[in-house]
Amino acid sequence: MKLSIFTDEISPDPARAIELAAQWQVPFVEVRGLSGGRFPRVADDELETFANRVQDAGRKVSGVSPGLCKCPVDDPSVAPDLAELLPRACEWALRLGTDRVSAFAFRRNESAEPPQAVVDRLGEMAATTAAHGCRLTLENEAVCWGATGAEAAVLIRRVASPHLSLLWDPGNSAMAGAPCPYPDEYTDLKDLVTHVHLKNCKDKQWALIDDGPIDWPGQLSALKADSYNGYIVIETHLKELPDGLQAIEGLTGQETNSRHNLDFVRTLRG
Repeated sequence: MKLSIFTDEISPDPARAIELAAQWQVPFVEVRGLSGGRFPRVADDELETFANRVQDAGRKVSGVSPGLCKCPVDDPSVAPDLAELLPRACEWALRLGTDRVSAFAFRRNESAEPPQAVVDRLGEMAATTAAHGCRLTLENEAVCWGATGAEAAVLIRRVASPHLSLLWDPGNSAMAGAPCPYPDEYTDLKDLVTHVHLKNCKDKQWALIDDGPIDWPGQLSALKADSYNGYIVIETHLKELPDGLQAIEGLTGQETNSRHNLDFVRTLRG
């Protein structure tokens, strides 16, 4: 397993985040929020500066998160996003040294099952991503179709594309109401997992990785036993210091939380 961390989960300042990632000896970083907006909705100059900073710090990029398709499937923004934004995300992913692009399965409504249009659009996105030299991962997300890992796995199997796999996020699954993301859900979806986000939640609030219902020691052990060789990406999602955690000298609360999570994950990896 290869360890990564979101830059914007360390600090909203990309330069500061990359500097700390290097100090903390995290070999990979994941790209989402930049100073000018979400990847890749910023000027080329800003993306080039980011790429140069990553290279100068001796880090590599594990994946990009353009946040595609958190809107309803019939939203007018979908067609231009798939025609223009997705190819741009792929272009810049490759320029950053990765071929992994994540997306969501559109905002859910009151229907019992996702409409066929969701499956069709996901298949289109997978094909477009592949045509531009990248791989598409579907992240399970509480407000979208495919909220839990189990639901996302059903969608992926319905799409049945070799270019679409699962970005497994047990924290998002718990936030969506899944009682036991690991081991219950993982058992039936592990064959689809090619990327993993690490966070936790407690009482519908984001929490430190070691302070919530997700059995991360068990989950990481299972990934290792299953010969998973992809990325595990720390996604802290917690900006304020929780009760009982003291700020590390020289670090903000968000930076301290990310460092705490990093140290905990390292104890699990050995």
